[in-house]
Amino acid sequence: MQHYTYVIIGGGIAGTTAAETIRKHDPKGSIAIVSDESHPLYSRVLLSKPKWVLGEQPFDNVWLKKDEWYEENNIHLFKGLRAMKLSAAKKTVELSDGDVLKYEKLLLATGTHKRMWDVKGADKKGIHYLRTVDDAKGINEVAQGKPKRVVMVGSACVSFEIIEILVAKGFHVTEVMREKYFFEPQLGAEEVAPIEQTLIDSGVEIIRESEIEEVLGGASVEGVRLKDGREIACEVILPLIGVVLPVEWVQKAGVATHKGIYANQYLETNVPDIWTAGDTTESWDSVLEETVIMGNWMSARLQGQVAGKNMTGAREAFEQVSFHTSHGFGYQIGWTGDVRPLPGREIIQYPTKEEKSSCRLIVVDGRVVGGTTVNRPDLMSAITKIIKEKIEVGSALEEIRKGTVDLKAIANTKRI
Repeated sequence: MQHYTYVIIGGGIAGTTAAETIRKHDPKGSIAIVSDESHPLYSRVLLSKPKWVLGEQPFDNVWLKKDEWYEENNIHLFKGLRAMKLSAAKKTVELSDGDVLKYEKLLLATGTHKRMWDVKGADKKGIHYLRTVDDAKGINEVAQGKPKRVVMVGSACVSFEIIEILVAKGFHVTEVMREKYFFEPQLGAEEVAPIEQTLIDSGVEIIRESEIEEVLGGASVEGVRLKDGREIACEVILPLIGVVLPVEWVQKAGVATHKGIYANQYLETNVPDIWTAGDTTESWDSVLEETVIMGNWMSARLQGQVAGKNMTGAREAFEQVSFHTSHGFGYQIGWTGDVRPLPGREIIQYPTKEEKSSCRLIVVDGRVVGGTTVNRPDLMSAITKIIKEKIEVGSALEEIRKGTVDLKAIANTKRI
């Protein structure tokens, strides 16, 4: 059994940032990071970006930390190991190799795991995921090779960005989605219509409200069969179908969970001396006044900073309006706050004059809780500020619909 002042489960941006922050505030306390990958910290954001995927940037650009950094900061990195069992009473974590770590303070920054595709034939050669840097190597080889026929499964940001890369390289892409349209429900159908038309004009075939029943071929992919019986020939399949949150092992130790690991605004769990940060964290959001899972790179980094400070004795609340963006086919798409079209929420379209642009606000009881933009990145900061400062807009909803009131003015003056 090895003893550490701080044990961090997860070697991604949240866990590594927490370790870096802890070391700044506690030069002597011992720190261990347990990572289920065999690499130091790298940029997941870069994995779907054109220049890196196509080999136009050096592969080594992906690394954010080198092994020397961990040594210089006296941080022990356990590579390629998973945390299997947590005992909150004994303050121990058992690893997949049988080793046991005893902690004084623990951070759960496990991140998410790729959702494995469970259709018949999903073990054939030619099927590639994109979650880790090792996954990305397979897609890089595909993108840098001769053009092929590709079936893309999934209709979110990463799928959109990878499709653009493949189309630009001359690949024929068929998009198969369960949803009615791309980015559903994070964007409205009217916002997505011009985006999908651009995809179609670029040669992408879109098959909506459909699922794949079986992968065809021998050892390698030769095609897919849809549940309606239709067959599509292809040599490559990219099932980018989302992620799963690994919380079962901490549930058994009494850590409260829902979709993610519950935490208060200080990123403390319900168990003393255990904090959480990153994509698995479902923390109280004092801005939105609800528990939310941020699920993006920037939020994970900032949560790592706050959790690291608090583990060394600070009492800082995590307060950030989550936002992320996606780029492709000439579109800049942005999301800020909570954009889920839940019951009781009003969706307000804010008129934009620019071609192929749009903006919508998600409003609850006269207050903006989320917003989306297409080709209007200048509005993202204004909407984010309106959300963060809880500016009441109830009396101006009709003006917002008509576009007779400026969102930037609302954000800057805090008045309608």
